[in-house]
Amino acid sequence: MREQNINVKLPQKINKRLKISFINPPHADWSLCNNMTYLMCQSYYNHVGKYKEYVDWIKAPYRWNVYSSVQEVFNEISEADIVMFSSYAWNYGINDELAHYIKQNHPEKILVLGGPHIGTNEPEFLQQRTYYDFICQPTKPGEPFIEDLINSYFENDGKPKHEDISWELKSCKKTGHDMNYGVSVYEEHIDYLTETLEYAKQNKMEPFIVLESTRGCPYGCVFCEWGGGTGTKILKKDIELVKRDILALRKAGYRDAYLTDANFGAFKDRDIEIFRFAWEHDFNLTDISTVKTKNLERRKQLIDSWFEVVGSRKSNISSKDNTDMWVDTESISLVPTVSIQSISETAMKIADRTDLSTKDKIELSRYIKERCKEKHYPIPAIELILAMPGSTLQDFYDEMTIIWNFQAWTSFRHDYMFLPDSKLNSVEYKEKYGIKIVEVYSDIVDEDGIDNWNSLYKNKKTYFKTMQSCFSFTKEEMHEMWFMNNAGNYLLKNIYVDIQDYIDPPTFGRECYKIISELPDFQPIYTEIVDIFDENTEPKSIRKLQGRFRTTVVEEMLEKNLLAIKDGILRKVL
Repeated sequence: MREQNINVKLPQKINKRLKISFINPPHADWSLCNNMTYLMCQSYYNHVGKYKEYVDWIKAPYRWNVYSSVQEVFNEISEADIVMFSSYAWNYGINDELAHYIKQNHPEKILVLGGPHIGTNEPEFLQQRTYYDFICQPTKPGEPFIEDLINSYFENDGKPKHEDISWELKSCKKTGHDMNYGVSVYEEHIDYLTETLEYAKQNKMEPFIVLESTRGCPYGCVFCEWGGGTGTKILKKDIELVKRDILALRKAGYRDAYLTDANFGAFKDRDIEIFRFAWEHDFNLTDISTVKTKNLERRKQLIDSWFEVVGSRKSNISSKDNTDMWVDTESISLVPTVSIQSISETAMKIADRTDLSTKDKIELSRYIKERCKEKHYPIPAIELILAMPGSTLQDFYDEMTIIWNFQAWTSFRHDYMFLPDSKLNSVEYKEKYGIKIVEVYSDIVDEDGIDNWNSLYKNKKTYFKTMQSCFSFTKEEMHEMWFMNNAGNYLLKNIYVDIQDYIDPPTFGRECYKIISELPDFQPIYTEIVDIFDENTEPKSIRKLQGRFRTTVVEEMLEKNLLAIKDGILRKVL
């Protein structure tokens, strides 16, 4: 750790304190926003910053369930000289609207953009974001960036220079950072964390918080713009410091935290010790993403180690009340997630994804299901991506074997988002694999069809590009896969279960589609699907059909025609 600077005097032309604030709208207005980046920057600068005695950190807004306009948000931070924004796929629209408002009405304020969602591989998007004065390179660390920005502010008469700032888009300067500077960010900000958590309780919001024990990921998957850094060495936080973080969160009243580590288990003994410590202190680490390794036994051993810590479940799973996001810990994702992405080894190679072989993925899904059944735990989410380049229609149906083995009926393949800073979105990559994309938008928050609450978020549209076709599948095959992604779980659960001894899941899925596509009720849905993927029409919602959540509409149609589908498939099987 660098020595703290003591008794540093302000440059003569700076005659006031610097005020900073932070904006990071959550993915939904019923969730607490993740302001941990801001708190980390504060703690870091407060301990190593040259001018820390002259900086005031304005409290980051968190009442996103009640804001009805960006002006209301600005009113809470109006005294700030510098406003930091953290940009993600779900919040960039609100960020840009607020930034435009500030720059138009208060041009003297310095606006800073960070986060993973910037636009380096989508120049037309980046060129629209002219209201930001400084932009941090996506997935790069915020702590050294903000340290240099503040120092340059004081040393250049309140006008920071791009070339002074590490990781700024227009700068060549690069600086490392230390996660182990002896400070628990959670301990230092326990009053703020307690205050925000109490607000979540009172307003029945999701009490979202994150915990970071490592930063960085050695893999460079083309679809990823993960905020911790891709294609980098993994930095480890001191294990005793992580334990202090957990205890501070517990003291603030939190019962669980989203673990942001990209490769839980990469340092097996250390990582399991952290998980064990949290568990023994009645604190759950959720949404765990396990290490990406080709070694099946290592993946199994990690799952076994996890179950050794948690033992067997003694209670039933609570049903989630969508009107109250303050739910029992029994409803959250405790078992490590299974990141499969695609069953196609060609698709995985094209995506630069290191992972298990197809055979081993199927075995791992079966193994986790059995361990969950044995220990009475809910089956975790399975992570699949719809229609990756290199995959085929047959690969899509082959994935039904994994879904059937896993039987996590709330898991659906994610729409392939061409994130603006991912390699996937580069012109060269799209040309190399004959990728055709189409613009769509999302107007529903999650796969359960839960929508936002209030006027600032209500009917909010998040636009993005998604897959239309590529060298390995046609546009028409994409239509079929998209429909069956919404239909497959229902068909497996309600029809296949009775005939599993007579037909395999892939063949079952293909035959079901042939039958369904002849039903009169299918044509209106198919026409709308074709329109969604038509690049010559206005962008459509990829989350809705007939004005409602897509899976609900598809399953209602299947329910209505269940006898006809069963009769048709039985005729083919028997």
